[in-house]
Amino acid sequence: MEFPFSFAGLDLLVMTVLRIDVRADETQKLLAELQRRTGNIKPAMEGIGQILVSNTQQRFVDQEDPDHHEWDKLSDITLARRRKAGSGAKILRDTGRLAASINYRVVGGSVELGTNVVYAPTHQYGAKKGSYGRTRKGSPIPWGDIPARPFFGYNDQDQADVLELLQRYIDASRPQSWWQRFLDLFRRLF
Repeated sequence: MEFPFSFAGLDLLVMTVLRIDVRADETQKLLAELQRRTGNIKPAMEGIGQILVSNTQQRFVDQEDPDHHEWDKLSDITLARRRKAGSGAKILRDTGRLAASINYRVVGGSVELGTNVVYAPTHQYGAKKGSYGRTRKGSPIPWGDIPARPFFGYNDQDQADVLELLQRYIDASRPQSWWQRFLDLFRRLF
């Protein structure tokens, strides 16, 4: 599968965006067929966006990256801070804000998956202690190393879900034969 991903700014908001330009042969064939039959692939692209948001949010529940590798555990210091604050030990689920912020938009023939949470890239890619500078008191930002815990990505399950959705759209767009239309009319009359 070839899916180029790029992160970019969006709509004057600080936004982390994963743009998926579908180039997989199977997916391209189904999209082309759907375009030929209906003249409009936007509803299918909206469905793809909803699938990708759901699958991305599931990674927060499963605490794993798109390749099904578990995220690094929280440090002892982070766990101690959370206990003191009365928070749980779930990774990237302290408030649920990041997972809830995952959204999408359809742009032409692609789906952009993103979030407007400014700390998303830090968790997606990780950050070294002090890589964002220092506080007024001289403390490093972040105060410790933050391991990468990728949640954006496109995996085999995403591909299977997208292909299933596109096949359903194509099946629904199949024109009925004259015989099927006749039988439907007959059933309605009798």
